[in-house]
Amino acid sequence: MKNIVVMGGSFNPPTIAHLKVIQTAMDALDAEVGYLAPVSHAYLKRKMVKAGCGHLCIPTVTRLEMVRAMIAEDARLRVYEGEINEPFAITPRTMELVQERHPEARIWFVAGEDKLDLLEDLTRKYAFLPRFGAVVFARGGDLERDIMASPTLSTCRDAIAIVEPPDGIEGISSTAIRAHLFNPDIVADMLHPAVLPLARELREADFPEEIIAFREEYAFLGNNYPAPVVCEGIAYPSAEAAFQASKTDDIATRKQFARFSPEKVRQKGNMLTPRPGWEDEKDDIMHEIVRQKFLQNPELRERLLATGSRRLIDGGKGKKDTYWGVNTITWEGENRLGLILMELREKLKKEMLV
Repeated sequence: MKNIVVMGGSFNPPTIAHLKVIQTAMDALDAEVGYLAPVSHAYLKRKMVKAGCGHLCIPTVTRLEMVRAMIAEDARLRVYEGEINEPFAITPRTMELVQERHPEARIWFVAGEDKLDLLEDLTRKYAFLPRFGAVVFARGGDLERDIMASPTLSTCRDAIAIVEPPDGIEGISSTAIRAHLFNPDIVADMLHPAVLPLARELREADFPEEIIAFREEYAFLGNNYPAPVVCEGIAYPSAEAAFQASKTDDIATRKQFARFSPEKVRQKGNMLTPRPGWEDEKDDIMHEIVRQKFLQNPELRERLLATGSRRLIDGGKGKKDTYWGVNTITWEGENRLGLILMELREKLKKEMLV
């Protein structure tokens, strides 16, 4: 039976260690094909946000280009793109899809010694082992003892291949490279020669730091923030109240929105049937209301300017309004409010220079 190896990863960016590890795994199993499976942007973004550097996500197209360049000289290696558009990709499903491509082969998953808990969890939940094999790289511990100490893994011992890591990968990591992402020649020895020119094309200006939620110290950026806004002679308690009121031409109804609590504003607004033409005008309406909010509240204008050049994202986990904001689980959304705020910020900066 022929063997196929699968190695998932962020590849943000791909390192020479990634290449050496999958090649070593393939050599150990005499495998015919090796797949590198980059994760989706959504998965990568969640991971990087958790690490405190959510802005340092290399675009998917560039990551794929880098991986392809790195493996170009090894005809055994291929890129598996099945996870690229799957924000919740699950390893067993990836392995199943690769198995469908190679029904006659044994499919092996590449993992480090620190992934034994993951293998145990996957096996309990999905019967991962021995349905698939696992190539586990030893990192100095007693791997055999740890496997046999697990009631789950010990029963699948034949499905686990213990492999010594290749020489020369100590200290090489995507994290180490990201510390010099915009000056990659400093870490050129960590990158494949074919990847280095692509890394040199990355520009710091394309990776601004981000504010990804309008909460706590940045709550003032959100439309529900209690900042009075006067629009067409009516004083509203917030930009959201003014925006929802704009759905109707009836003055009496608009004045009601000046009295609603923040919790009721959107609820009441959603109950309105927007006046004819409102849907086509809503972006311009939002622009003007947000502009007035910051012009009429100078202290908020200064706080907006203090955000500098950071990308402003009206994000939230499970956020339903992905027209004005972004769902930070799937990282889907148009972020129209964030774009309006950044456009206004730039205009305010220019006015200060006049």
